[in-house]
Amino acid sequence: MEQRPLRILHIATAYPRWPGDVISPWLVQMLQGLRQRGHEVGVFTSSYRGLGSQIEDGIHVYRFRYAPRRWEILTHDMAVPERMKQGQVYQAMVLPYLASGILHAAAFPRRQDILHIHWPIPHILFGLPMRARWHAAVLLYIHGGELNFFWKLPTPLRTLVHHFLNRADLITVNSSYTRARVQELSLRVPIEIVPFGNPHATADPIPYRPKSSKRILFVGRLIEVKGLDDLLQAFQKVRKQHPDATLRIVGDGPLRPFLEALAAELGIQEAVTFTGYLTGEALTREYLEASVFVLPSKVDRIGQTETLGVVNIEALSYGIPVVASRIGGIPDVIQDGQTGLLFTPGNVEELAKKIARILESPDLARRLVEAGQAHIRTHYAWPKIIERLESLYIRCLARRFLTG
Repeated sequence: MEQRPLRILHIATAYPRWPGDVISPWLVQMLQGLRQRGHEVGVFTSSYRGLGSQIEDGIHVYRFRYAPRRWEILTHDMAVPERMKQGQVYQAMVLPYLASGILHAAAFPRRQDILHIHWPIPHILFGLPMRARWHAAVLLYIHGGELNFFWKLPTPLRTLVHHFLNRADLITVNSSYTRARVQELSLRVPIEIVPFGNPHATADPIPYRPKSSKRILFVGRLIEVKGLDDLLQAFQKVRKQHPDATLRIVGDGPLRPFLEALAAELGIQEAVTFTGYLTGEALTREYLEASVFVLPSKVDRIGQTETLGVVNIEALSYGIPVVASRIGGIPDVIQDGQTGLLFTPGNVEELAKKIARILESPDLARRLVEAGQAHIRTHYAWPKIIERLESLYIRCLARRFLTG
C-alpha cells in the first residue's frame, strides 16, 4: 500500500528570511529533502523586524510576531543565548516571545500529522497546543545546547519541563554525544540519532589534491567554544617549522577583536587573515585553496561544546584533511588516524604537531580524506538521512494510531 503524503511541521527558532540568507542551512536541506519525497512541509518560527509568513521554494514558513518591529531581533542574527548576553532588554523579550509563540501555535490554522520540535527546551511549549488539537505525532530534536539550560532551571520548573518532554513520541539527536546527554534526563521516550549532512555542498565530494601552499583554515563563529585562542598559539609553533604557513579564519563574532589582538601579541598577525563572514563562491574558494582544516573546539565557561561539528563534514566534502578536538560529537565524524586527526582540547603542543604532520605528509592527507569521504557518504549523505527521518515519522504515526 502506497504511503500517503504527510503534513509535516518543524518548529524552530529561526529560518532564512530571504533568498541567500544562511540561517540554519541544515534545516533547509532537511525540509527540502522531505518535500522532494512528496510531503507537505512547513516551519513554524519567529518573525524578524515585522517579517510575515512566506512560501520559500515550496516550504510554508509561518512566522509569529512577538514585539514591535524594531525590537524583533531576539532571533536570527545570532543564537538566542548569545543575544541575551547583550543586556536585560533582550532577556526581557524572552517572555513575550514564548507567550506569543504559544498563542499563535494554539491558533495555527492547518492540521498536521507530524510536529518536529527543534530546541524543545523551550519550544515544546509551542508544540503541545498543536498536539492536543490534532493528535499529531511529536518528535523532539535535541541539539545539545538546550540541555545546559535545563539543568539550570529551578527544581519545580525542571520537573514540569521533564513532564512535557515525556509526552513526545520520539527524540532525535545529532550525535552519540548528545544521545548520552539526553539519556541523563531519564526520559521514557526512545532516542534515535539523526545527524545533519553537509549544509552547503550539493555535488559529490571533491577528491583530495596536494596544495603548493601551506594554508590552514578555520570556518565558524568567533566565540569561546571554538577554541581559536588555542589555534593561534598552535599556529605560532607551526610557523617555527613552516615559516611559509598561513592561517585563514573565516567567520565573525564577539571575540574577533580579542583574537586579532592575540595574533599581534604572538607576532603572527602578518600570516593570519580574518576574512569576516563568507558565503557562496567566496567560502567555496577558501575550502578549495586550504591544505588542512582545523576545528579546535573546547568546553566554554557555561558548559557548551561542539555537539557534532558539521563543518568537518563540509571540509571533508571539499577534499580537505581535518584536525579537530577530541570532544563532544566530533569523534562521530573524525575518527583519529582514520578519517582525520584528533587532539586533546586545549593541548596547544599536540594541536601544532597534528597540523604539521598533515602539512608534511600528502600521502597521509590523501588517506584521511578518502576514508573521511567514504564515512560521510555512508553516514551523513542527505538522501539517507531524509529516508531515515521519513521512516521514523511513519513509525511514530503508526504507533500513535495503534495506541489511540
